[in-house]
Amino acid sequence: MPSAYQIVVNTPLWVWPLMLLVLWLGWRGLQPRVLPPVRLAILPLVGVVTSLAGIAQSLQPALAGAGWAVALLAALPLGWAIGTRRAVRLRPEDGRLEVTGGWFALGFGISIFFVRYALGVLSGVMPHLRAAPLWIVLSGSVGGVVTGIGLGWLANLLFRAYRGVAIGG
Repeated sequence: MPSAYQIVVNTPLWVWPLMLLVLWLGWRGLQPRVLPPVRLAILPLVGVVTSLAGIAQSLQPALAGAGWAVALLAALPLGWAIGTRRAVRLRPEDGRLEVTGGWFALGFGISIFFVRYALGVLSGVMPHLRAAPLWIVLSGSVGGVVTGIGLGWLANLLFRAYRGVAIGG
């Protein structure tokens, strides 16, 4: 088993700027801000893309996809519940959202990064895991949890922001 030093040294260079970007975006999420709804969706969409990329790279995509789907459905309610903790308001004058600051973006971004990093390291150190059905399901499930939490959070915020518009108030 390689040491932590060897793992860090052998990590591709593009990973470190990505980590800084995740930290910067998370740090910005601590501050209240006004943004278009599309910008609110960036982090959950990163979760979707990274998890689908993991499924596509799997030796058994159907098995990984099944684990992903089950985990996604299980994690949606958790993401929805986390979304209730953040205040959001639609500005009718320009369609932008006023969102309070919170720790979700930072924690979620770091979680996505480190879970994907750990899965990559384990696959590199123990390549035989990539063919093990349990590992394939677990890898897909991790992506499903990330996706479910992100999409549940986003759905809650958008639902609450647009609820008054749909009702007419």
